[in-house]
Amino acid sequence: MAEKIVIGLFQTAGIAEDACNRLKHEGVPAADIARVVMRETTERPPQMDSEIEALSVDPLLLGNVRESYAPVIHNGDTAVFVRAGTEADIELAANTLRQYSPTRINVATRRELDAAIAAAEAPPATICEIEVIVY
Repeated sequence: MAEKIVIGLFQTAGIAEDACNRLKHEGVPAADIARVVMRETTERPPQMDSEIEALSVDPLLLGNVRESYAPVIHNGDTAVFVRAGTEADIELAANTLRQYSPTRINVATRRELDAAIAAAEAPPATICEIEVIVY
């Protein structure tokens, strides 16, 4: 089975963090969990450019994170990404995320995720700050 990514979208970073902690408690390796927090700001400090650029080499969040994930995450929302290699892993991740009332849960292969992002409408022209937490 191709590796899949379980994606849960939460309205607050705190709830998403609780879900991540629960995933780790349930035995999901920390390296298979990432949180992406999105919020609008007035301007991004120049020192953030190198941090955003460094995210492009992360094995879980491939590609340009700011441009790739901004269309699917709204102001204040937090996405949790869980790498899952088997059907049991997918079920565990999805059921654990459901305990925290996400606004949505999706399961996708990397290719499906890239296609969905490419098809998404671009967000309004605002400056956004992304905080990625990889456990």
